[in-house]
Amino acid sequence: IILFSHANGYPPRVYRDLLTRLTREYRVLGVEHRPLWQDDPAQLDSWQRFAEDVAELLDELGEPVHGLGHSMGGSTLLLTHKLRPQAFLSMALMEPVLLPSVWQFGLRQIGKFFPSKVPPIQRALNRVDRWPSQQNVYDHFRPKAVFKGFSDQGLWDLVEHSTTDHIDEGVTLRFTKEWEARCYALVHNVWPRLGALDVPLLGFRGGKSNTLAQREWLRWQRACPRGRYHELEGAGHLLPLECPTEISERYFEWQASLNP
Repeated sequence: IILFSHANGYPPRVYRDLLTRLTREYRVLGVEHRPLWQDDPAQLDSWQRFAEDVAELLDELGEPVHGLGHSMGGSTLLLTHKLRPQAFLSMALMEPVLLPSVWQFGLRQIGKFFPSKVPPIQRALNRVDRWPSQQNVYDHFRPKAVFKGFSDQGLWDLVEHSTTDHIDEGVTLRFTKEWEARCYALVHNVWPRLGALDVPLLGFRGGKSNTLAQREWLRWQRACPRGRYHELEGAGHLLPLECPTEISERYFEWQASLNP
């Protein structure tokens, strides 16, 4: 079983292409974090709550899993591993949130008291989040640089699985911009968890990432020297949505090397 943990703002079904490819050899379960089912973002005080939710799910599942996480979802799995270390057979992390320590502290403090001063939070709160139809969403997203690496079908997966009918008319985001901003404001320091990992590790970075810097990428490898690492040239922070074929192939190769 692969247990997949999604990024901030991206529901699990958005990753349909990658996860479908992985079902060739695995049963894949996607976790929906609190922003997709809890109403009030102010109730969230830490990413640790996400980890506790995943731990409860693992208890219900009753068998160990292969963890797979993207961005905030990868960081969540690192936090979950501390709670349920025996529940994981392996861990594959795609661009987990590993910021410079000083930045991380500053982001938490400024985000807590002056959220409008933090660029990611500001961008989230200013985001367009309502359209007449899904076609309008697609037309809005297609020219954006952040989605340049998406195939047309990949972008449609994003549109179809990240929007829902608005209470009045048209469509809106399932993962609200208020929730997205809240998650940015509570970015969690998971550096201490890397050294505690005792399962096989696969790490990915996008060569054009604006989130996982080269310095932190190398620091990650020093923290977990027995892991296997791949940097995908031309990809950005959204690499599982840009390069699903390459990631799935790398994943299968890695698992095969663990069980020759």
